[in-house]
Amino acid sequence: MTPFSTIKSLAMVALLSAGLLGACTNFPFSPPQEKTAELPADKGVIVFESADWDGAARRVQYTDNDQRVDYALFRGKGDAGVQAELIYMDRPPMAKVAFEFPFTIRDMVKTWNFSKDQAVQWQKGEFLGTELGEFFFRPYRLTAKNRQCFGLSGEWDIAVDDPDLRDTRILFGYYCAPPGEPIGETKRASLIAGIGLRTVSRRSVVYALLFYEPMSDEKFYRDVEAHARNPPNIVRALTLAQGLGVSPAAGIADFPFRFGKNYNVLKGGDLN
Repeated sequence: MTPFSTIKSLAMVALLSAGLLGACTNFPFSPPQEKTAELPADKGVIVFESADWDGAARRVQYTDNDQRVDYALFRGKGDAGVQAELIYMDRPPMAKVAFEFPFTIRDMVKTWNFSKDQAVQWQKGEFLGTELGEFFFRPYRLTAKNRQCFGLSGEWDIAVDDPDLRDTRILFGYYCAPPGEPIGETKRASLIAGIGLRTVSRRSVVYALLFYEPMSDEKFYRDVEAHARNPPNIVRALTLAQGLGVSPAAGIADFPFRFGKNYNVLKGGDLN
């Protein structure tokens, strides 16, 4: 994965504000195409309940015609306090889009600005089931910072009409304790169980209709539409999520990723 440069970020703003990017999808209204916005703390999709946080989360959201990508930064007190970052992505309701996400937790830990170029001691990965879904997590230690951490990743809701049977919802991120502070199994399980989502749209899986109320496409795009007001706001949102000039280190240079891929249900397999 190649990080965005500051120049590329600024150049993309002109395209975002002009609405020139993004694939076409059949919607009953005009979709926003590419937009990025910094959201208020009470907006966005990701929820992470913990007594560790000192203040509200910082939030950025990106949407285009194929996907919504939600970023949240959580911090404790001080420059060396607890830190966690999460990214969630999903597709517009009923769109023929699925995600190609071939990366492991090890891949992503190398990419977050907080742990980029750091020496890492890895432990064995495990699975944990939560109300949101099953997560794969892997503990690790940033040796130079003397921080105990864990990375996590969840991929859910296969698009059953996608010939490649890819997922339509992905969440990944990490949590790091303050220097020298351990993370016990009970603490880690409680933290992972505290991760949730404010919104769940109707999924493509056949049984989803029994459990989820539908979400309109308008609601899917509502938050970013309300806050992506002008190019300076877009620049500020992109620099926050990408971590340009953010101290202590945070963000991830590849935001907003664009892992959503359109598919054709007639491609490949036998539909009979």
